[in-house]
Amino acid sequence: MKPSIKPGISHEHGVIPLFLFCFLATSAPAWGFTPPPSEGVPKTFLFKDKPIALKSLTNPFKKDPKVINEGGTLYTRHCFFCHGDLLDGNGLFGKSFFPPPADFTRLNSILARPQAYTFWRIMKGGKGLPKKYEPWNSAMPAWEDTLSEKDVWKIITYIYDNAGQRHAKPGKQEPPSLERGKQVYLEKCAYCHGDEGKGDGPAADYSMPQPRNLTKGHIKIRSTSFGKIPTDEDLLNIINNGLRGTTMPGWKHLPENDRKSLLIFVKSLSNKFEKFVKKGKAHKVVKVGKEPPLSPESIERGKTLFMTQCSGCHGVKGRGDGVATQRIVDYSSSAIWPRNLSQPWTFRRGSTRKDIFKTLRTGLSTTAMPKFSPKVFKDEQIWDIVNFVSSLAPPTQPKMQSPIHAKKVAGEISDDPNAAVWQDAQASFVPLGGQLQAKPKSYFPTVRNLTIRAVHNNREVALYIHWDDPSIDPALKKFTTVEVSPPPPLPEHMRGKGPEEALEPSIPEYPDAIAVQFPVSLDKQTPYFLNGDTEHPVNLWKWATSTNKATEIHTNGLEKWSKEEASGVKAKGHFSYGRYSVILKRPFKEDADDIQFQTGKPIPIAFNIWDGYAGETGNKKSISSWFTLWLDE
Repeated sequence: MKPSIKPGISHEHGVIPLFLFCFLATSAPAWGFTPPPSEGVPKTFLFKDKPIALKSLTNPFKKDPKVINEGGTLYTRHCFFCHGDLLDGNGLFGKSFFPPPADFTRLNSILARPQAYTFWRIMKGGKGLPKKYEPWNSAMPAWEDTLSEKDVWKIITYIYDNAGQRHAKPGKQEPPSLERGKQVYLEKCAYCHGDEGKGDGPAADYSMPQPRNLTKGHIKIRSTSFGKIPTDEDLLNIINNGLRGTTMPGWKHLPENDRKSLLIFVKSLSNKFEKFVKKGKAHKVVKVGKEPPLSPESIERGKTLFMTQCSGCHGVKGRGDGVATQRIVDYSSSAIWPRNLSQPWTFRRGSTRKDIFKTLRTGLSTTAMPKFSPKVFKDEQIWDIVNFVSSLAPPTQPKMQSPIHAKKVAGEISDDPNAAVWQDAQASFVPLGGQLQAKPKSYFPTVRNLTIRAVHNNREVALYIHWDDPSIDPALKKFTTVEVSPPPPLPEHMRGKGPEEALEPSIPEYPDAIAVQFPVSLDKQTPYFLNGDTEHPVNLWKWATSTNKATEIHTNGLEKWSKEEASGVKAKGHFSYGRYSVILKRPFKEDADDIQFQTGKPIPIAFNIWDGYAGETGNKKSISSWFTLWLDE
């Protein structure tokens, strides 16, 4: 075999000399960590128990359209959750893990490396890095037991071809056309939306919400009324900017004529656009007037309207826990929960007051979100609802706070979440992603973040953690009082002739649960963030709704868990309007096999959460990377 390490990486538009690597590779942001320099890369690695020399590896595939397409299909099934459709590290979980997924489009990423290096990184994953490069922090799975050698080389061919295109000089731009639009669509969009636009591409089963069926002509985010076809500006806005919180990226980096060509082709997939033109119709765009002043009186009026018109789905605190969700959400399908209004950074259209006004006036086609008709609601009433919704949460996503500071307090620590000790404690926002290393994987976890506060009194450490979950496990009601959103008083125009049929509460197969993770020892190498490894165990404090108590577990990886045992960890959980909160307390010193807390020393901490309604148990769960807990002296 010919050696694959060459003076430069050739691609269609030039050569990237490898002498640049030592300079470029020191830039951490593209990788999330400082990648191994030339002397740090192993000359050989074990692949299926056989030593492989990197210099002997070459890609058996040439840059062929069929191979690139097959590689793209494999990429969307295995890689795009983290690295994204655009290969830029901005996938659905792109901001969930630290270090973040690599941005392949940057010259100081794998484009500055031979393809043999990339083969090694894909096959061995984060745990396959040399120990000094902190493999315990990387969420990159090892794919050697999942993907064949040929599959990995096809993915590499796809990545290098597409990432390299971002640095190509644009060629001569032809006028926008249907033919060019089809070409761009098949190269960029068909992986999700399918060759014929039916939303059945190879990535469809790995997307939530499901890719749009473009043959129907229904677009969720529009400036036109509910059920009406979008304007060209609406379509271009989605093509340019994508939909945040979904796997639909923005394609603003494509040449303008390619995006306009794509618009022409997307419209050709549904006959509704052609019929609209033939009938001589004109779009009726919903107008958004001047925003009125934000006032306490407007917010109070909006609250009254919200409780009657919106809380049935969104719940009284806006967390998506309304009783009507039991009628409109099918847990076994791809149906999605009503938006959590306390997390505006997840709003598809945007979270400005004008964005929310437009969503209320237009509704969201193909969802249970209706339009608020001007025949029923005046603009002033819509603005009142907008103002109340805007008051439910800060306009931007909370910033992560690491280290998580545990303030020293005097006396006993209260297990009442409303106690002053918790109101004064620092709140730290922790993002969560799905567990994708081992089956069963969690592609669409319900819980995507949590907030933690910590205190200690020099004898006991206490953690107050809360997270939003729209579905309560009724088992918790046996142990504590819970608050759930009541059925709203239906407005007169929505009342039927007879009373609403009462719904029996759904009983999940598994409990809801959270586990807080610590290394067993603070004096050794930090364990792998996914429940440790063979040589470096972790200590889990696991609380579940089925008991409202905590147990302790020792784990040596995702599969090697000890039996759950009663422990010195005291726990008390609550549920209030779509939000779980749990207070966990444990003495500084415990059994020698458990973590021993110390002040003034960084303590790694990580989290696992299971949503029983979503069938999450075992490996199927939300996870976090390691964070740092610091007990103030």
